[in-house]
Amino acid sequence: MPDGNTPAASGSGNMRWYIIGGIALLLIGGWLLTGGAAKLTGGAQGVDVDRNADGSTTYQNDEGSVTVGTSASMPANWPSDAPANYSGAAIVYSGTSNPQTGQQGSAVSYTAEASVQSVVDFYQSQLAAGGWTVNATANVGGATVISATKDTRTFGAYVVDTGGGTVTVTAGIEL
Repeated sequence: MPDGNTPAASGSGNMRWYIIGGIALLLIGGWLLTGGAAKLTGGAQGVDVDRNADGSTTYQNDEGSVTVGTSASMPANWPSDAPANYSGAAIVYSGTSNPQTGQQGSAVSYTAEASVQSVVDFYQSQLAAGGWTVNATANVGGATVISATKDTRTFGAYVVDTGGGTVTVTAGIEL
């Protein structure tokens, strides 16, 4: 093997899709937050927009919903046997559905005052306690990615150190 190359982690192909999916969800949420859909269609046709009292905004149609803002909460269809957020999390994005694959799912993005390792340890512990099988944990482009499965469902988390003792986490589950 040439110098500088390392073998790919088992399941790294699936983790790539979790990373791409997490980034796509964040971009879509930001686009919706800035009124992108309304600008594109000349108005929010077919999309209910609720500006919540807590400062968050929820966009909803028959395909799912997205809540963006520092007071967002966990998606309504987040399974009870899947890990919740790390203690002290400030949710900035929450959404349901997976328009890329047509599969039903949920995603959440949050910040927390923690180290990457403590968040990874938390997820590994919670996944094991919930009966999930951790398929892979890998460092990818400066982030740590965790992939797990249970029955027909797939869970993924992307944990990034943002400096100053803070991490950003994007977690998603395909139901």
